[in-house]
Amino acid sequence: MGFESWPSFQKSSETSKEEKTALNRESENNQSSQENQQESDLFKQARAQISGFFDQYDNQQERIKAIQNRVESFFEHIDKKILPEEKVNEIRLAISACERTSDKQQFLDAIMTALKPVLDIKEKHADKFEEAQARAMNVLGGFTEINRLLSYGKSGPIIHIHAPAGEAVGNKITLYREGMRKLAELVESDPEIKEITATSHLVAAHPGIFTKSGFKVNELSDEFRQQHFAGDEREIKIAKINREEFLKRFLKKEK
Repeated sequence: MGFESWPSFQKSSETSKEEKTALNRESENNQSSQENQQESDLFKQARAQISGFFDQYDNQQERIKAIQNRVESFFEHIDKKILPEEKVNEIRLAISACERTSDKQQFLDAIMTALKPVLDIKEKHADKFEEAQARAMNVLGGFTEINRLLSYGKSGPIIHIHAPAGEAVGNKITLYREGMRKLAELVESDPEIKEITATSHLVAAHPGIFTKSGFKVNELSDEFRQQHFAGDEREIKIAKINREEFLKRFLKKEK
C-alpha cells in the first residue's frame, strides 16, 4: 500500500477511536494480504520446480529420488524444534508414496500436499526457513558461502555469484557490500578467474543494481534455461563482468 492510500497524517489527539480502529484493521488486512501473496509465490515456485523434475525424469523412481535429494538437504539444516524428526519422517513417507502416480497433475498435487508442512514453516519462521533453504541450496549447487546473502561457485575461469533467499535478513546493503569485497579479494588471489557472472530472477527483476555495478545484463539461451531452470516460469537473466572491472569496482584499496 502506498502512502497515497492512507488518510492524512494527524496528531494522535485528533484521531478518533473509530478512525484508529479502521486504520488498525486496514493495516492488519494489508499485512495478511502480503503474507498470503508470499505464501502463494512460494507454493507457485515449489510447484514449478516439481513440475521441472517430472518433465526431466521419465523414470518415476529417478523423479522421486531427485525430489528427495532436494528436500533432504533442507531437512538437514532446518531447526529440529521447528520441524521435528517425526514430522520429517511423515513427509518422507508421503513423498515416497507418490512414486506410483504417473499422471502429472495428480503427481504435482500429491507432492505439494506432502510438502505443505515444510512450506508452511515460512509463514511463522521466515528467518529459519530461509536460512535452511540457503544452506541447502549452497550444498546442492556446490556453492561456498561468503555470508548470509552471498555465495559463489567456481568453474574454470568463471566465478558464479549465488544470492540465497534473504527476504527476512536485515542489513542487506551492508552484507552485500562486505560480501562483494570479500569476493573481490578471492578473485584477486586467483589469476585464473577472468569473469564473474550471476544468473537469476533477481537479475531480471532488478537489472539496474547490476548495471550500476559494471555488469552487463543479457538474456538466457533456451538451452541454458532448460538445463538449469526447467519448470521455472519467472523471467531470468544473466549478468556478467570481467575480472578487471570487477576488481576496480569492489576491491578495497589499502590506504
